[in-house]
Amino acid sequence: MPQRFTATENAFDKGIEKTTPAQGAKLAADWVEELCKADFPGAKGLAGDLERLEKALKADAPDGGKIGDLLQSIGAATAKAAERAEDPKIADKVRKLAEAMGAKQPA
Repeated sequence: MPQRFTATENAFDKGIEKTTPAQGAKLAADWVEELCKADFPGAKGLAGDLERLEKALKADAPDGGKIGDLLQSIGAATAKAAERAEDPKIADKVRKLAEAMGAKQPA
């Protein structure tokens, strides 16, 4: 999982808008693969959102509005997942990913 965090963090750090649709689809697919093996509340729903994102990114003409909406939804679900993580280091990385996607942290 650390490679997935690093690749995703790098994409957001460099400016997600600079990530090609193909690169974004690959990131989403990698996370879907990981989440299908995960056992925490919300993992399956998050994987479903990421599958929709991957499909939207692979479209002949990706819809920026739809992709933005999916990223917001995924960011919110990611923020919730961070709160459930047992490992503090993982929780911190997940929280940073959520913040990069524009998710508000729970109060």
